[in-house]
Amino acid sequence: MKSVSFDRAANIYDETRGFPPGIGDLVAGAAVEMLPLGGRVLEVGIGTGRIARPLLARGVNVAGADLSRKMMDRLLETLPPGVSRPPLVEADATRLPLAAGTFDAVTSVHVFHLIANWREALAETRRVLKPGGVFLTGYDWRPPDSPGERLREHWQSIIGSKGIHNQPGAHDFADVDAALRAGGATMDERPVGEWSRTRTLAQHIETIEHRTWSSSWGVPDSFFPACLAELRTWAVSEYGSLEREFTVPHKFVWQRYQWQ
Repeated sequence: MKSVSFDRAANIYDETRGFPPGIGDLVAGAAVEMLPLGGRVLEVGIGTGRIARPLLARGVNVAGADLSRKMMDRLLETLPPGVSRPPLVEADATRLPLAAGTFDAVTSVHVFHLIANWREALAETRRVLKPGGVFLTGYDWRPPDSPGERLREHWQSIIGSKGIHNQPGAHDFADVDAALRAGGATMDERPVGEWSRTRTLAQHIETIEHRTWSSSWGVPDSFFPACLAELRTWAVSEYGSLEREFTVPHKFVWQRYQWQ
């Protein structure tokens, strides 16, 4: 299975995955504190700059690599005024066309589940890092038993029962964490920023129906309506009306890995 390119999501990514107002600045501020002072930083999977843009605005020396040229084009179109264009390279994370020992830090957020050979990508991360460098990753946390999370899990169960497995990379970040620790890394973690989101079950399902998330992209059109109907039936049986609203807490969590 190939790694997933986000070309098709370039024009909607910021709208559908962006932080609420103010949260991106908090996330960037914490990242600056966790990164080597004045160091060169590579973001693997830089995309439209959700993480990189506020770092660049703070003067952090960020370069980027991504499988999707369209996502990086979107980043350049949305740079804040006065911010210099970062060096960007269109590349697979498992074969970075960059010299060894070039960067003081590598960042990567919400990427390893999309990389088919994610262990090779980790090896590339280590290769381009200087000795003693930092690998900074993170994730958007919400309660695992929240309706949105349960809907996504059940969606994967439905399409999996039909032989569709469209998450090519690490199925659980715990596997990535174990691989990093096995390579001698230590990790410290920092939650940053808290917010909540109120949505109905119908709105959650619409993100799948509109193929907003990559978990819906590999489902053939011939299967898709039946899978969606099965998901709706399950949601009603679990929660009642699809118009029922749920308010769910969120926060962003940074994880910093370092080697002695």
